[in-house]
Amino acid sequence: MQTFERAVLGGLQLDRADLDESSRHVIDLARADGGIVVTSNVSISRHLRTVGLPELEDQTSFWTVDGVPLTWLLRIAGKGRFPRVTGTDLMNAVIAHPDATDLRVGIVGAHAAEAEAFYRARGHAHVHGAALPFAEPGSPALIDAASAFIERVRPDVLFVCLGFPKQERLILELRTRHPEGIVYIGAGAAAQMNTGHFPRAPHLMRRLGLEWVWRMGQDPSRLVKRYLLQDLPWLVGMIPVALIERVRSRRGKPVTQPRPLGAASGAAERSATERADRAA
Repeated sequence: MQTFERAVLGGLQLDRADLDESSRHVIDLARADGGIVVTSNVSISRHLRTVGLPELEDQTSFWTVDGVPLTWLLRIAGKGRFPRVTGTDLMNAVIAHPDATDLRVGIVGAHAAEAEAFYRARGHAHVHGAALPFAEPGSPALIDAASAFIERVRPDVLFVCLGFPKQERLILELRTRHPEGIVYIGAGAAAQMNTGHFPRAPHLMRRLGLEWVWRMGQDPSRLVKRYLLQDLPWLVGMIPVALIERVRSRRGKPVTQPRPLGAASGAAERSATERADRAA
């Protein structure tokens, strides 16, 4: 199985892989023991640094970079170019991959049933989708419904479209019940975008890192606060962290792989400098 260069930026783990490599890796994981894949965008990264989700950080085997601002931070940190791989693109690439036609791909959550019809109309009969009940994170009804889908469909790859961190908490619960042979991927609004419910930004806006402006215009009541009042200040605060990382790399000082950001035991062992970095 292919391995990828992993960068650590302020405790965040990010793998250098393009879309083709990422889809191939998901298929390889599905043929092995499964795993968890996180498409790391700004909101996910902010949550992991400020709140933490230790179980997710411990169990995730593959972290793609979803979000142009993260690629900018990695360049500032001297890590070089990291391709962007979104959950939306990864869903399409895995489903359409010629080596995945014998794999069963499941989609649960927002517009999942519509996604099944969408992909099957395009000749992808190995796709199965189902809605989930509207419920709070950790709700037994939500977990039971998703688990029943797994028992019925037996997917090799499961895209969970509920938004972070609700979808990741559900993934962790499902992996406890169904621990082997499934690749779990938190895909947010991927099914909605791929079916046209939320049209994607024009290609130029995506290349310039302005997809968030497009998304904010589609769902202002939810996204204006997240993007402008939460994500943007966090990104600005991460620039000094990236610059410190760049200086460390130039001096040839090894950067220690940190413990999961939410782990209580990690705080006591972290150096004064690392604690200062974390405050960003």
